[in-house]
Order: sequence, then C-alpha cells, then structure tokens
Amino acid sequence: MINIKLNIFLTLMFISSLGLTTHNRGGEITYVHLGGNTYEFTITTCTKSSAPADRPELYINWDDGTVDDTVVRSQIVLMTPIDAQKNIYKTTHVFAGAGTFRVTVEDPNRNQGIINLGGASSDQQTFCVATEIIINPFLGTNNSVVFTDCPCPEYACANVRYCYNPQAFDPDGDSLSYKLVPCLGVGCNSMAVPLVYQYPDAFGGTISVDQNSGTICWDAPSLLGEYNIALLVEEWRNGIRVGSVLRDIQITVLGNCNNDPPVVSQVMDTCVVAGDNLTFNVGATDPNAADLITLTGTGAPFNVSSSPASFPTVQGVSPVNSTFSWQTNCSHIRNAPYEVYFTATDNGNPVMLSDFKKMNVTVKAPAPTGVIVSPSSGKVNVTWNRSSCSNAIGYKVYRKKGATVINTNCCSQQSPEDLGYIRIGNLTSINDTTFEDSSNLAIGELYCYVVTACFPGNVESCISNESCTRLIKDIPVITHVTVNSTNAVTGIDSIMWSKPTDIDTIVAYPPPYLYKIYHKDGFTGANNLIFTSPSYAQLHLSDTVYVHNNVNTVIGPNNYKIELYHLVGLDTLLIGSTNEASSIFLTLTPNDNKIELNWNEVVPWTNTSYEIFRGTSIGGVFTSIGVSNTNTYVDSGLINGQTYCYKVKSIGLYSDPTIVNPIENFSQEACDSPIDLTPPCPPILSIDDSCDVDLNFLSWTNPNNSCTDDVTRYRIYFSPIEGGSFTQIGEIFISTDTFYTDIMNTNKAGCYYVTALDSIQYNNESNPSNVVCIDNCPVYFLPNVFSPNQDGSNDLFSPLSPYKYVDSVELKIFNRWGKLLFETNDPAIGWDGTAMESGKPVVEGVYYYTCIAYSRRLTGIEGVELKGAFHVFTGASGGN
Repeated sequence: MINIKLNIFLTLMFISSLGLTTHNRGGEITYVHLGGNTYEFTITTCTKSSAPADRPELYINWDDGTVDDTVVRSQIVLMTPIDAQKNIYKTTHVFAGAGTFRVTVEDPNRNQGIINLGGASSDQQTFCVATEIIINPFLGTNNSVVFTDCPCPEYACANVRYCYNPQAFDPDGDSLSYKLVPCLGVGCNSMAVPLVYQYPDAFGGTISVDQNSGTICWDAPSLLGEYNIALLVEEWRNGIRVGSVLRDIQITVLGNCNNDPPVVSQVMDTCVVAGDNLTFNVGATDPNAADLITLTGTGAPFNVSSSPASFPTVQGVSPVNSTFSWQTNCSHIRNAPYEVYFTATDNGNPVMLSDFKKMNVTVKAPAPTGVIVSPSSGKVNVTWNRSSCSNAIGYKVYRKKGATVINTNCCSQQSPEDLGYIRIGNLTSINDTTFEDSSNLAIGELYCYVVTACFPGNVESCISNESCTRLIKDIPVITHVTVNSTNAVTGIDSIMWSKPTDIDTIVAYPPPYLYKIYHKDGFTGANNLIFTSPSYAQLHLSDTVYVHNNVNTVIGPNNYKIELYHLVGLDTLLIGSTNEASSIFLTLTPNDNKIELNWNEVVPWTNTSYEIFRGTSIGGVFTSIGVSNTNTYVDSGLINGQTYCYKVKSIGLYSDPTIVNPIENFSQEACDSPIDLTPPCPPILSIDDSCDVDLNFLSWTNPNNSCTDDVTRYRIYFSPIEGGSFTQIGEIFISTDTFYTDIMNTNKAGCYYVTALDSIQYNNESNPSNVVCIDNCPVYFLPNVFSPNQDGSNDLFSPLSPYKYVDSVELKIFNRWGKLLFETNDPAIGWDGTAMESGKPVVEGVYYYTCIAYSRRLTGIEGVELKGAFHVFTGASGGN
C-alpha cells in the first residue's frame, strides 16, 4: 500500500500558498483501563503549527452527568518537515458505574480551505472527536484500540491511487472493524445532517475502506487541496460490540508528483506456540535507485509488556533489510492474532512516498503433556503434567470411542469437537491434573482421551497427546437383547452376556456367585428384578443366556441389565452390573406404494449396519430385502392395501476382540399396509383475460403428464378480491378435462386456483396451483347531448349503452351558475331533464356534471371520477 509524506521545502511553499491560518487537522481519543471504573484518557490532535490558534488545554465531556473537565496539554511533537504538530493531552476519570458513555472533545476551529467541509469557510466548522466506552462487568474490562500511526496530515498525488492504514491494534485481542463515516461538527453531531460534509470522492476518484484491515484507498483523486475523513474503528468481543474510537484524518492532494514509491517485500501470516522464537527478514526496494529508504516496523508485538518484538529501523539506498525477532512467551497467548506493519518511506522530491505490508501473528498455547490413562473397575483415571504456562486457569478433558490421528502441528490442529471428541470434564485450577471418568462407560470399548489447557479470555490450548484404554472386564458384559417372538402377552426376549474375565476370585470377590436380571419397559431404566440365578461355586466358563417369557414385545422396547453378586456368609454383595441394553423397536409409516421403516435402540456396543427382512405375517417366513447403515429404510414399489410385515437385524460389536463379534439382534415383527397419503403435485393454471365477454375461461396442465400418475379430478376455488379467502366453486371429475368456464354476470373480477385430487378412496388433494387473477374492465361513458322533448328518442340522460361492471355512482348535474339540478346513485341515471327543486323542465343550454362511478375490482370497490358537460335540446322554455 502507498502513502505519501511531503518534502520540507515544497510543503512549506504549498501550505503558505493556500493562505491557511487556522487550526485542527485531525485527532482521536483513546483510553486505558486502570482498575475498577477508572480510566486514563489520551486526547491526540493534529494542528497547524503556524496557525495563530493554539489550544494548551481542551474540554472533555464524559457523558455521565458530571461536569466537563479541563485537560492540559502534556506534550507537543513537531511533525517536521510538515507544518503540523501532534498535541497530546492526558487525564483520568472515574465513572460511577456500568453504562455506555460517548466521551467527546469539541473545538471551535478546523483549518481553512478544507474542500469537502465548505472550502474557504471550513475554519467556521467545529472540530470534534468521539470515543464510545462500554462498562459492562459481563463483558470484562476493555482498553481502546491503539494507533501506531499519527493522525497528522497524509499526502496524496493527483490522479494516482493513494492508500492509508492507521496501523491499529487492540491490546485486549478484540476484533476490529472499520468504516468511513461523516466527520463530526458542532455538538459532536454528524456533519452530514446539515449537509455540510461530503466524502472526498464527491470531488473526483473513488474512496473506500477495507472493513477488516482498515486500509483506506482513494483511487485517482483529481482536485488539489485538503480533505478530511473520519474513520470509525469498532471493537468486537465474541460477536458483541465493546467500544469504538472515531479518528479524524486530513489528506492533502498535490500535483506534479514524479516520484515512484518503494516496495516492501511480501510478508505472510504465521502462527507460533508460546515459547517459540519467531525470526524472519523483511526487505524493501525502490525503483528510484538513488532514493534513501527508511524501513520501520510497528504493531502490537512491539507494545506488549513482556518480551516485546524487535525490528531495528534501517535506512539506506535500495535494497534495505531488517530482521523481525520475537521471543514469545505465555503472556502473549490469545485468540486474536497480533497485527504487524512494515513501512518503507523514501526521501523523494517533491513528495516522500511509502509502502506498507501487514501480517498477522497468532500465538497458541502449548498443549498439556504426559497424558496417561489407567482403567479400574467401571472407570478410567486420566492424569497429565501441569501446564508449562503459569497463567493457565484450568483444563478441559475430552473423550471419544476409538483412536484418532492428531496433527502434531499445533497451528494446523482441528478442535477436539471437530475431531469427534466430547468434553467430559472442566477443571478450574492449573494444579488439577487428574480426572476420573465414570460416565456412561462400557466394558469392551476402546476409550481415548485428550486434554487442553484453558487461559483467560476463553482461550484453549493445543491438543495433548491421545491416550487410550479399555475398562477392566471384572463385571459381566451384556451382548444381546433380541426379540424371539412378537406378541403383546406371550412375547419372548433373549438376553445374553459375557462373563467377567479379570475378576479377583481369590481375595476381593471369592465364590460363590449369582446373577440378578432386571427389566423395564422402554429404552432405559431397568429396575424390576425378574430373575435371580442359583449360586455357583465358580463363574460359568461359557457366556450366559436368559430367556424372558410372556413379555409384551409389541407396544414398545424392553430394557435389561445384569448384576453380579458374591455371597459372604448370609450377605449377598454386589460386585457390579452391566450397562443397560434395550431391544430394537421398529415403527412403520405407510405411504403411497411404500412403507418407511424407522427403528431405535439404546445399547452399549456399536451397531454398524442393519439388515431388513420382509414377510407376510407375524411369525411367518421372512426374506432379507436390504441393508442400511442408518436407522431408517424405505421399502417402495408396494401395492396399496396389501399387508407387509418387517423385522430388522442389527450387526454390531465391541472394540474388544475378546468379546463375541459380530453381535446380532432382532427387533420385533411389525406389519402394515401402504396407503396413498401423498397428494398429487398441483396443476399450472392460466386464464383468458378477455374483457369482451362476461365469462372467465380457465385452463390448466394435467399433472398425470408430468409429475404424478393418479389424478382423477380437480377442484376450482375463487376469491372475489386479491388476497381474500377462497371458496370452492366447481369440481371436474375427469382427469383429462382441464378447462372450466366461470359465468360472470355482473362482476368479472376475481382470483382462482385449482387443485388436483387422486382417487375418492384416498381423497388426497394437492397444494393449490398458482393463483391467477382477472380484473373488471369497467365501461361507463356519459353522453354529451340529450333532448327531453317526449318524442321517444333520447328523452333521458343515461350512460351510453352498454355500461359494464359499475355498481353505483355519485352523480350531480349543475347549471352554468353551479346550481344543483339533479343527483342520483343509480348508474342507469335516467334523468328526464326536470329540475329537482322546481319540478319544471330545464331550458336548452349547456349543463355540467360530476360523477364518481364505483365498480368492483380486485382490490375491492374502487371509484373513478368523471367530469364533463352536455347540451340539452328541448325546443321549449322553462325554469331551472
């Protein structure tokens, strides 16, 4: 990106030639949180050094009901060679409590000659900068954005693309967004309101800002002179706006720019782990070989309190190089990247040109190390080393079934959730480095764990090494719950389990042993004891099965668990229980020529696929018809009304190879008949909108020719107004008859749609077709002459025949002096030429009428105003 600095000699000549004698050129307000509700504010302004107006103190408004404070200038920085100075004012303020405050500084004078602020009268425009501070304990403390570039004047060349970046960063790691807004004026209100302010591109070229980087570019400014812009920088934290700073900037457009800008080498965004030393070279060249280049670096890494980055400023002829070096540490960890800017400026004549490049550096938190898992009875213990970063505030523990290959490059890692892990633990101390997992674990499955460290600001570290284990098989492992017989009274389930192989039969749990089996309707919660085995001198060497008779296997699933006990004297002591497991429960949803199968089960093993069987009756012969990897299947191509029966077999396994594999279980058997519940697709409707006849001709497409095959009839619906409710006005019982004529005697207006229906047996009706509307074509003309002389011809003043679609009128007839002679609401009128007051025929002459003719339209009753004159020929005298 290119921006420009003036050479000293020509700067002074140019400024003096404009005769500028006044004041403010730019500025902003920034702040730092000191603690509690106390903040330090820094007001930075850029003013014309040679102007007689000076401000050793300013007034700041806090927007909290307190009086304005006087802030004394603490520093002046002369911006040699530019006729400008940077003024710094500092003060502190304590806010009474939470709230949103618009802190402002207002000064009466801008400098004279700002083209987009009134030109010669711009010194009469008030200068104002504003900062919004939001104090909210739920959002945390906040510091404003920091600018590493001064708001003092920028310089652009006429008809050359000019770009500027404020080189801003947020010390809290908040996200920044940028937008151009009108400058502020009197009362710190937008100067766009009284139409004083215009964006610079109103005078040539195109100006825009990149909302993410803050780079402002003015493509080909043409009119020489000074312009001001306002850049609003907003801070965002987790998607919530937490503050803003408005920076006012002045840009001077010059002519006769014959210099070429230097070019900074490309720099790429990068990522490091805290503790890494980031080092790389940055160079700059200049096409004008004799130009002296100054290469500098700015940005957030240079302003951190601990171990700031370094980039020695270098100066020389092309090419120049310097080395960026940053020894990162744990205090640099945050989610937001650090912005770094590299700027090269030449000493060209008449203007100094510059180029800058921006890069982002992300500092990740190192992963916890030494994650080890150890199984015990029904639980897994997870341990790891204390975080190497003392600012860690805790850990998160994640688990998943099965092993995962984790990218060891921290900067390229996916999140644990994206890798399929589920968070099972949150620990809130850096010293909590153990976690016991006993939640929903099943013997036989491989469980894998990773750990991340947590830091302030909702920052999570890279992922640790993965550690995996299986539970000790010291209790039974349930393997089967299968439906042997489907019946509401005499149904049968078979329950199977694998005996424990790692139990301590010598010391901890000596024989004898017994099993207890529990049951409950539904998917979970087995708590009803249904069987207690005899005691055994030793555990069975083979796996065990129990057949549960006389259970309802029709209405829903059945859930089971097995408990293992050992006997000590007269006491029966629990060793442990299996996880619960339910039968597969199948539901059927019939539709047109198909049945949709859906099933569910809650089991501790993993079902990988399902085989679907079909028969004709419960308990009959079933044949495999398909396989599904999900819990749904659609059997299509069936005959409506015919009975079909189904059952589903699950195929699954535990990851432990010592447990039976595959694990296969059947659902209950269920029957249903497909039925046509699917309506046809709607027709496409059209209408003949001729006004010549009092008929509406409708026609539509036959869905049987395109998107369905079972349409048998149609229904026609009508609404007299657009947007009104529809009522059925007709039905056609032949699918190939796609025409309908609606006889409209007095009103043609209305809207129609058509639906298609299948057989009367199912009576499924389609969605409405497209709606078509037709409006009335009112015809109502009044004559310009009539002769009420009782000769049987043209004796009445009436509308010219035929008039159409007019329901009523408001007609009034006047003589030439404005006296009302006749009025009526009858659209036929029928005036015989008699004055209504005197009862006598009117005399020959010219008469006038006003008329509003009301007709029914799609939008309701509408009136059309008619005005005119007509001649009365009577051949007789009379009074009006």
